[in-house]
Amino acid sequence: MSTSSLGRRLMLVATAVVVATLGAALWVMESPSKQRDRRIDERRTGELTAIANAVDAWRASKASLPPSLAILAAEPGASLAVVDPVDGTPYEYRIVSTSRYRLCARFATTTSSGDADGAPMFRATTEWQHPAGRHCFERKAGRSDDDAPAGAVVR
Repeated sequence: MSTSSLGRRLMLVATAVVVATLGAALWVMESPSKQRDRRIDERRTGELTAIANAVDAWRASKASLPPSLAILAAEPGASLAVVDPVDGTPYEYRIVSTSRYRLCARFATTTSSGDADGAPMFRATTEWQHPAGRHCFERKAGRSDDDAPAGAVVR
């Protein structure tokens, strides 16, 4: 066997290994647009966390839930994002009872899908796990035990 023939075979094997490695990497990795969607959904859950913290603080200081996100965001010193970072639609906020409320957003990805081993593909805290599409989270503000329905007379 000549040296040039051996060199060609080694080059062919090395090329095959590189192509196989690139193919495997592309198969395992998500597309750039899917990665972008996940980052935006992480931003959404971060903004919802900030809203939930602000609602808790409002209830602690005023003994009621804020009437709207716009009023909550207008509080002095507040720096809340109350609209979706992509399309600018407001996050939904609805009072359910004297201490419970619902926050809704539209997500591009899901946190419940897993990889081949069943592990979450995008790690979100359990309280903010969501499917793709519109999803609502029901939250309880503060540590109060009273929980009368919204609009009910609280004595």
